[in-house]
Amino acid sequence: MTTDNLSWKDLLRFIRWPNLVLIILFLLIFDHVVLGFAIRMTGLETRLDDLTRVLLVLDVLIVTVFGYAVNDLRDRTTDSVNRPDRLLVKRPDLESKIRGMVIFLAGMGFVLSLLLAYLLDRLAWIWIYPLVLFLLDQYAKRGKHWGFAGNALVSFLIAALPSLWIIADSDVFVTLIDQYPQQGADLLELMLGFGGLMFLTNLVREMVKDVEDLQGDQQIRSKTLPAVIGVSGTKGFVVVGLILTTLVQFGLVWVLPRSLVLSGFSMLVFLVLLILMRWVQMPSFAMKARRVSNGLKLLMLIGLMELFFLPSTLG
Repeated sequence: MTTDNLSWKDLLRFIRWPNLVLIILFLLIFDHVVLGFAIRMTGLETRLDDLTRVLLVLDVLIVTVFGYAVNDLRDRTTDSVNRPDRLLVKRPDLESKIRGMVIFLAGMGFVLSLLLAYLLDRLAWIWIYPLVLFLLDQYAKRGKHWGFAGNALVSFLIAALPSLWIIADSDVFVTLIDQYPQQGADLLELMLGFGGLMFLTNLVREMVKDVEDLQGDQQIRSKTLPAVIGVSGTKGFVVVGLILTTLVQFGLVWVLPRSLVLSGFSMLVFLVLLILMRWVQMPSFAMKARRVSNGLKLLMLIGLMELFFLPSTLG
């Protein structure tokens, strides 16, 4: 099926549908596990109903696709070298339509954010939406020259997504911490641990993607780590990131109540991290960066499954 001779396959690749699926899983599992546990412990009613949950997830997806679209608009020069299969490289005639889509997404997302803020009585937080759009636009415009700071910004925005749920139901979390301090502490450690894992895994993946995109990035004199310090130097940063990820996983095992589920998933996470560490240290790392990047995606998926099965370790 096509639209203006544009296949649905190209459209799905344009919006990075596997990444969107991971984001949906991340948000729904966080809602089910973390918010669900807090509600069960406190007995309070959540502000989020089925409608506002759907709207919140949809708003996040809109912002995500907005970020991908503005990146593709800005990165056509490097994408023509690094990713010639990108939609705007193959179809530069679609530029005006993509720009129109970006404006539409920004407007639709703002309407949704305003509606959510009203329904959830959180109008004081409406500034988050324009701030995130501004940061994504600036990253698309200048991110290649921000180097490591750009990687950290994108990783932080992804890891901070669950904070939207915490803001929406802050009363529940405050009550949990006040009335059930031990369970509240366990939940806080769980959130910090998984937030750290999401941040570090995405940060490492951003650096690996920069290795993968080095040839095109050099043409625009970007300031990504591989362009500045070379692939060998970037390897060191990637290895440090993987080591820190391993330590955070160890931290989760240490602070959370012991369980067979946690132990099993931890062993699987450590195995994948060990394999990734080996791949990164191989002389052919630059040519196999995409394999490492896909391995990090697998690690994220395992982490989501670990989070889904963790309620049994809480009080």
